[in-house]
Amino acid sequence: MIDLHIHTEISHDSCEKAENYILRAIACGAEAIGFSEHYDYDAYLDGDPDSRLPDLEKYFDIIEGLSLKYPQIKILKGVELGYRADAAPHYNKLLKDGNFDYSILSVHTVKGRGDCYFPAFYNGLTKEQSYSLYLNAVLESVRSDINFDIVGHLGYIARYSPYADKRLTYSQFPELIDSILTEIISRGKYLEINTSVNGGEEIAVPCEEILKRYISLGGQKFSFGSDSHTADKFMRNFEKAEKLLLRIKK
Repeated sequence: MIDLHIHTEISHDSCEKAENYILRAIACGAEAIGFSEHYDYDAYLDGDPDSRLPDLEKYFDIIEGLSLKYPQIKILKGVELGYRADAAPHYNKLLKDGNFDYSILSVHTVKGRGDCYFPAFYNGLTKEQSYSLYLNAVLESVRSDINFDIVGHLGYIARYSPYADKRLTYSQFPELIDSILTEIISRGKYLEINTSVNGGEEIAVPCEEILKRYISLGGQKFSFGSDSHTADKFMRNFEKAEKLLLRIKK
């Protein structure tokens, strides 16, 4: 397994040095590692001062330098795109010009509500209403013409919602989730198993129930991501996630 979802100081929400990840990956015996710096043009369009766009020139220079310094490990240059419909032309140009090894398309924000990370997103909304808004945004993202490779952290909203039961399960939204999963499969994209969860019993998002449904619909493509913002979280819960996937694929 390769950790394809990690963030460094190039992203707006991390202070970690890329080299620290490399050293940890080598110590763990990893043969490859993938960086996926935030490119949240969705938040940038909304004027969010905390979501600065990354310095891609610096990012590319860092990856090139580390690849030369540590030839014993394959270092992949990825990007995580924050979805919004009117960002699509910009993203496609970015992907065409940037020579990335892969791209993750993630929904963080919902137009008119902001980022699911912030408490204000949920003001006046029931769990069904807020989760439906999020899932419809995910469905819109996977149907977009953005040339992405991986669908990131399906279930992101469950990390931060204020409800007593935060879980996003298949049985709660079967039609919406089926539409998302069948779109992923039909377009040949990868579904990320993201092991960053805020407590609870789940090992990863999407949850086991959604992963089972994905497989039953014919889904076979997975990627793994720790969504780490510090090097000590690199490949967190990967062994548990691998066992989960092997168990449900039987």
